Amino acid sequence: MDTSQLKKCGVGVQLNEFTKICKPEVVEIGHYTKLCDFVFIWGGKGVKIGKYCDFQPQVTIWGGGELLIGNYVSVGPGTVLLTAVYSHKEGLRMVDRLPEGQAHALYQKLIIEDDVYIGANCTVMPGITIREGSLIGANSFTNKDTEPWSINAGSPSKKIGVRPQLKI
Repeated sequence: MDTSQLKKCGVGVQLNEFTKICKPEVVEIGHYTKLCDFVFIWGGKGVKIGKYCDFQPQVTIWGGGELLIGNYVSVGPGTVLLTAVYSHKEGLRMVDRLPEGQAHALYQKLIIEDDVYIGANCTVMPGITIREGSLIGANSFTNKDTEPWSINAGSPSKKIGVRPQLKI
């Protein structure tokens, strides 16, 4: 991936050979962030990733909405971050490329604040905020805001503990 195509690219950014970014002109990546092989980003309405973040293999950012990620965020392998879903109301279909009026995507903003850790194989739904310092355990389905410095796990995820705040 040629970083010159990005809207903004910080110093020391590492995009591995098999990283794929669609709509790079709306994607911003902060200093010293790493995207491993097979990370896929659909830029949608905008993706902004902070500094010192890491995205392990097979992470997918999908949906066409907006994603804001803070600094010092780690996303485990196989995780899906969604920025849109389909409406199922009024008998609408949930398929791409249908004629006008047959399907309706609900584009939303997903916010992941600073110092968040998201484990392997998680799904994070659109329209929520993962608060500062939150930890999301492996294989969790997160569809609600988290509390700052909370430990969350399960399907759907729920708070199961508290993580100590950083001293630095």
